[in-house]
Amino acid sequence: MLIFVLALAFALVNGHTAWAHTDLDHSDPADGVTVDHAVEEIVLTFTLPVTPLGEAVEIAGPDGPVEAAIEQTDDGIVIVATPAEPLGDGAYTVAWTVAAEDGHPLDGTFSFDVAGVAPEPTHTATASATPDATASASPSSTEQQSASPSPTATMAMDPESAGGAASDLAARIVARGGAAIALWSLLVAGGALAFAGIAMRGRDSDDVPRLLAGVRWCGALLLGGLALRVIGRSALIAGGSFADGLQADAFQDALAGTFAWVLGLQALGGLLMLVGTMRTVAGSWLATVGVLVAGAGHVLGGHSNTAEPRWLVLTADIAHLVAAAVWVGGVVSLAAVLRRRSREGRPLDAGAMASRFGVVAAASFVVVGIAGVVLAWEILEELSDLWTSTWGIVLLVKVALVAVVAVIGAYTHFRIVPRLAARSGEGEHDAPEDAHLRGVVRWESALFVAVVVATAVLVASSVHA
Repeated sequence: MLIFVLALAFALVNGHTAWAHTDLDHSDPADGVTVDHAVEEIVLTFTLPVTPLGEAVEIAGPDGPVEAAIEQTDDGIVIVATPAEPLGDGAYTVAWTVAAEDGHPLDGTFSFDVAGVAPEPTHTATASATPDATASASPSSTEQQSASPSPTATMAMDPESAGGAASDLAARIVARGGAAIALWSLLVAGGALAFAGIAMRGRDSDDVPRLLAGVRWCGALLLGGLALRVIGRSALIAGGSFADGLQADAFQDALAGTFAWVLGLQALGGLLMLVGTMRTVAGSWLATVGVLVAGAGHVLGGHSNTAEPRWLVLTADIAHLVAAAVWVGGVVSLAAVLRRRSREGRPLDAGAMASRFGVVAAASFVVVGIAGVVLAWEILEELSDLWTSTWGIVLLVKVALVAVVAVIGAYTHFRIVPRLAARSGEGEHDAPEDAHLRGVVRWESALFVAVVVATAVLVASSVHA
């Protein structure tokens, strides 16, 4: 089944014609040039087909925003912005916002100058015009003031721009928050199934049914996270308006490209997790299939859909996801089991369970590290992107958080677990080691929340976004 799901993801990813990074290839006028004629249209050509987000192209000139009609050509590779009036002398800035085929939002700006354009001839009164006619043809001073934007009017447009930016930010937060919830649910569900099958043996198996009940809740939480992601993405496409984002056209745009497959696979996986979780790991085979299907959707929606070489990035992405699920879900599962035993007044008796998981967690950390390095190496175009791009900075933050968790886990495995194993079966509880272990896994779980949020931002962003 795993081979089938991964083959499906690879086939879907393989269905695209090109796999370079999606970015603006060139524009006309080009960035930084000065043209000596009125500009009737601005042409943006991308390396791969894109989906317009919001206004898609916004033009700012010497007198403020410039209205323009937007259209796409060449199967979505080219976006043409046609101003209502040809652009005359002055400096112009163009800001563009689109989504790549894999759903990643991309944006950027460029600027150009127009100089030496002959002014349009003005219509003057003829010699036969009467003074009264001339007066009536000439605008009054009041009309002239209303025709030209005053500083006050220009300032009045700033709150609108700020409001639009705030709306876009809110839509992005909802979309990426939903993605983080969905990813967290997937990791915890997959890790809980692995933890129950690997670490919970003997007397520990009595807690398996309650632990697996959490997998069912993860399925429901994953579906909720996907709903938030679609709503936020749709609102972002509608210019940050959640009301407009709930319209059918916005939802249709939100499901453009491979995002429909990503959403469909993850939603199917969440549903299988919700209905297929039973009281034993073997009996929860349908939930296991759901985790694999949702994982395939996650991989399809990540950078393995755009980075090269495909086979290497896809393999690293799968290994990274599986290892992260075992590690993150295992830590959360261990914390949940210890918390329940403590609340029920039962001995923690966690020595054997924590020792088994410690070995698996150490192996998972190694795989996460190697796969993460491969992914970063293939996705980043230049090493300087690590500290000059938002994507790279978020990656460094994630690496720092993972390093802290790894240090805590190593201390737990080599210092605390041996003490717990030495007195395993004695029935003693509320010992210092017990309190220490509960506190450590709580901290690890909390740090993993931050790691997953950072991961959701990385998955939903381009290196140059």
